[in-house]
Amino acid sequence: MNKLTVHGTRPYQIIIDKGLRHSIEEWLKPFQFNQIAIVTDEQVAPLYLLDLKSQLSQSYDVFTYLIPEGEQSKNIDQFESIITFLCENYFDRHSAIIALGGGVTGDLAGFVASSYMRGIGFVQMPTTLLAHDSSVGGKVAINHHHIKNIIGHFYSPDLVLYDYEMLDTLSSLQFRSGFAEVVKHSYLKPDPLYKMIAEVDDFTQLTSHEVENILTQSILVKKQIIEQDEYEQDMRQVLNLGHTLGHAIESVYSEYKVTHGEAVMIGILFDLYLSDHVHKRSDFFFHEELLHWLTTLGYSLNLTEWKYDSLIQAMKHDKKNQTGNITCILLENIGKPYAKTFSISELNKLLINFVEQLNQNKHLKVLT
Repeated sequence: MNKLTVHGTRPYQIIIDKGLRHSIEEWLKPFQFNQIAIVTDEQVAPLYLLDLKSQLSQSYDVFTYLIPEGEQSKNIDQFESIITFLCENYFDRHSAIIALGGGVTGDLAGFVASSYMRGIGFVQMPTTLLAHDSSVGGKVAINHHHIKNIIGHFYSPDLVLYDYEMLDTLSSLQFRSGFAEVVKHSYLKPDPLYKMIAEVDDFTQLTSHEVENILTQSILVKKQIIEQDEYEQDMRQVLNLGHTLGHAIESVYSEYKVTHGEAVMIGILFDLYLSDHVHKRSDFFFHEELLHWLTTLGYSLNLTEWKYDSLIQAMKHDKKNQTGNITCILLENIGKPYAKTFSISELNKLLINFVEQLNQNKHLKVLT
């Protein structure tokens, strides 16, 4: 078991261990909640909902709210529907929401918890590797007309219970999606995470001990950054490495059903390419060995058609932007990220050049 404490306006613990869902009642006792709503999706519910309900129903009035699986659930209609559900069941300020699921569930349920009666209890129970990133840090949000996370709050959970045994039911696609955020963290504060993941060449060969160590080290990176900048006034924005283009790909290519991590991995490559360009270096970050490693892990790193104008328009909605330009996160070196602003025309040219370099590698898979 690993225990981490995030220090901030609302300090909270992150517990990382195998089988935590079977002891959840003990972990919640100190908070003295009187009602609990478990928000989960239709894919996770058949796997783990009964485990939680059997534990919690001995001590709490437990209610369940199911959402459709996928990014489309992060909308104002689902938000209002859950609020109505809480009202109809007379939830008060001593009640709590448990988000059982991935990043979508955590973001939506957290936004509800932050808003209902101006804030009620909130517990994150991630079931995906990707949610090791989204469940920590207090950013809760919903989307608006394909603009990701444009409506939201900072609202830290009371507790994060990361039962990594639940990762056993993830598909290879979903595990790969979450690993993209691990790769991101490894560039931001590398030791020992950067060296640790460099040894990974087959996800199926990872032991539970290795998964726990990777999870813990990756969460530690985010913890250290958000404790220095809880409300994203300055350095916390470096956690957006890969997300400027990544979010745009998710928006423009929504018909592909592209996962967040797949899109972010392409975005990370773009930011690495920009870093080399700005610092006038060749093959320093963006190089064939990296492309080969990511391809070996199963990532699709190219698109069948690059819709440059649409992608630039989508990037113009990024929350890091200022004065009509687009801000990306670059690296001076591993462990030394910073924000850099580009004009629209300059970034468009650089994106075209980036794609030309990708196309020189004939072995890259494309998103479909």
